[in-house]
Amino acid sequence: MKQPELGKVIQQQRLSKGMTQEELVERCNINVRTIQRIEAGEVTPRAFTVKTIMEVLDIQLPANEPEGPQPTAKPIFSAVDKRQLWWAGMAGVIYFLSSSYEVLWEIALMANTEMQQPGYYTLLKTVVLISYVAFAYGFYLVGQRTDNKVLQFGAVFVMLVNAGIIGADIYSGKVVGAEDIWFGVLEVVAFGISLIPFSIGLVLSKKSLGQHYQAIGILGLITAIMFITVVLTLLGVFTLAAFDIACIYLLFRHVQGKEEVRVGF
Repeated sequence: MKQPELGKVIQQQRLSKGMTQEELVERCNINVRTIQRIEAGEVTPRAFTVKTIMEVLDIQLPANEPEGPQPTAKPIFSAVDKRQLWWAGMAGVIYFLSSSYEVLWEIALMANTEMQQPGYYTLLKTVVLISYVAFAYGFYLVGQRTDNKVLQFGAVFVMLVNAGIIGADIYSGKVVGAEDIWFGVLEVVAFGISLIPFSIGLVLSKKSLGQHYQAIGILGLITAIMFITVVLTLLGVFTLAAFDIACIYLLFRHVQGKEEVRVGF
């Protein structure tokens, strides 16, 4: 295998084992700068160095090629997966736009009790619900393909909680007013709680999908805490917007093929 594919395979296998570069070089007895350059695809290591690294990472070498392993890099997502992720990403865009419009309307209605609720309120809520479920499904698929059970559970949990919240709004047929303030608080707290397992699942995806998943997962946890406290909900609305945009980015990133690879022979 030639560079940069070799470096990607070594990095992926190391990350899958939760091993740092420092831990790997200690076991291989090589310089940390060397492993950094190998993973970056900047140098082609000697056969002995490659063999040592592969043995430490428990990568089986083909019996007929003892001097040089020939692992193949298999993409995590198939062409069908990528089409589904593209649709999930588009659903995320629709959700972001429709939910932003919904929030603006609700703020205006709560601020001015004389303002009339739009006739398309139920339709707007329905669009938000359907697009959100399709959006979250994209991450269920990501969790399924990377064997991340926490992300799978988090995606389903966030779907169900938000379906309950939006369904209750549609059933009531009105924006939560002052007389329903405690019901509104319950919805805000429930939404915050729903983000916790989903965000933890994103953080745990660091090993297989990179540090950007960890960073976005941490942003999700911060947003969850803000909603749960209730008093920081307004600030949480802004971090939630950033979180949603970042999640949309993750889905389209995979569609473009910018994901890690897994090792196979």
